[in-house]
Amino acid sequence: MNSKQNRISEITQIIEREVVRSQQDIITKLGERGIDITQASLSRYLKEIQASRIPDGEGGYIYKLSDSASQSQTAGVASEIMSVEFSGQSIMVIRTGGGYANAVSAVIDSHRLPYFAGTVSGDDTIIIAIRDGYTRKQVRQLLVTEFPYIKDKFINE
Repeated sequence: MNSKQNRISEITQIIEREVVRSQQDIITKLGERGIDITQASLSRYLKEIQASRIPDGEGGYIYKLSDSASQSQTAGVASEIMSVEFSGQSIMVIRTGGGYANAVSAVIDSHRLPYFAGTVSGDDTIIIAIRDGYTRKQVRQLLVTEFPYIKDKFINE
């Protein structure tokens, strides 16, 4: 994945998962993840992903994504999914375009789906560990409900 897409994905994750009150908070959190970024670049990315500061109800402000921006980011990254297949009862393999596995995995993880114990991503492949007690049919239905654009990506089903 190109560094711009990686940075945007990481910024989106930070804003969706954590309370950030300033651009410096985001820069610090990116630095903790090994990503160096200038304030000017961060400002451009925040505008691109439609992040804005909103009142937090306590006299301060926090960064949030608009619902449409979050959905657009998710759909854009998920469009890189090439195929989804099961391997046995407890493993699913997702193939992505080159360099997109980490971003797609982050989107999947951000949904905190109860059927998944965890994801591991490489460059173009994601391995998902499925929790015991869930059938392939249940997992497929959950994924299609959460990510409708992948319903035609399943192979060997």
